[in-house]
Amino acid sequence: MKQASLAIDVGATKVAVGLIARDGQVLARIDVSSKVDSIQELNSSLAAAIASVMATDGVVVVGAGIGSAGPIDNAKGTINPVNIAAWVDFSLVDFVKDVSGLSSVRIIGDASALAYAEFVLGAGRGATNLMGIVVSTGIGGGVVLNGEFHVGRTGNAGYIGHAVVVKDGTLCACGQHGCVEAYASGTNMAKDFGVDKFEDVADAARKGDAKAVAAIEKGAAVLALGLLNAVALMDLDTIVVGGGVMSADDVYWPILVKCFEKEMKSLNFPGNVALKKATLGKDSGLVGAGLVGFISHEKGA
Repeated sequence: MKQASLAIDVGATKVAVGLIARDGQVLARIDVSSKVDSIQELNSSLAAAIASVMATDGVVVVGAGIGSAGPIDNAKGTINPVNIAAWVDFSLVDFVKDVSGLSSVRIIGDASALAYAEFVLGAGRGATNLMGIVVSTGIGGGVVLNGEFHVGRTGNAGYIGHAVVVKDGTLCACGQHGCVEAYASGTNMAKDFGVDKFEDVADAARKGDAKAVAAIEKGAAVLALGLLNAVALMDLDTIVVGGGVMSADDVYWPILVKCFEKEMKSLNFPGNVALKKATLGKDSGLVGAGLVGFISHEKGA
């Protein structure tokens, strides 16, 4: 029997549930919409998805890892994702333990899951100080410092989306003003252009729409400023970028690289900082959560 980890990746619009092998292979996956009317509906759908993937033939599930949009509290096992109204201070770790029957369940931020997966298996292999970021409906971040996975006191280390970079700036969904996410998320770049989806901004930019290009440049410039601060604080050598916005990397990536290189000229100590695309694709967060599930099993937590 092949050992597997139950992996749960909580995003802004969906919850991915899967089984992950030790080598990062995705053995099973089901996506559940988080845009529902009640906590009961969401919990019922999640429980059914967990039961379904755990029934996969030929595997033994040894632990579970959860990567969730933040903020989270890894000591309490609770989540309070800004974009999922049904889950407010929800005890997701206890819920997964009850539904799965597993005793070893650990929760981390969704971008921390991406960072860890890319550090172990993807674009971040060989890095020492790495930040992984997710640019999607929101913006999250996770860090590896001195070669060790680092989640911080509450589990929110690397939470770059809600670092304030514009004093008294645009109101963010979290309640602060001037957050990186308020300008640089796919949702807010789309809002700046006057559409609902970032894909529409990217399509317009491909056709040469100057306003679309300007909206992407504005968001990328703010993100680059946030990344500059992260490099200054943590002496990073590698930054890996993933998330839904990277599905339009033909448009977005050259702009982000240009903005980042411009900001980095103001720092004279870090040397070369590699800005890389995530290589594990849409499964990076799920794979990272699964790898953390194996760690949870081995540590008995």
